[in-house]
Amino acid sequence: MLSIQLSLPAALIVVCLGGYWIYQDARKRRMDTADMWAVGFGVGFFVLPIIGGLAVLFYYLHKRNEGGPGQYPVQKQWE
Repeated sequence: MLSIQLSLPAALIVVCLGGYWIYQDARKRRMDTADMWAVGFGVGFFVLPIIGGLAVLFYYLHKRNEGGPGQYPVQKQWE
């Protein structure tokens, strides 16, 4: 059986850095829920140790706006 363990200080550093990166990336992409993604990462990291945080991170990377910062969808000119 595989067991992954981190000390509490190391886990807090990983959560802070990961949450900060997710928050900054979401704000750069003008997402309204940037703070909730960062909190979700932190909660997921401790609820399901490490695996929960990775699950939230991968889900965020899948759901984020792939257009990048400042990109807006093209509006239809004719309908």
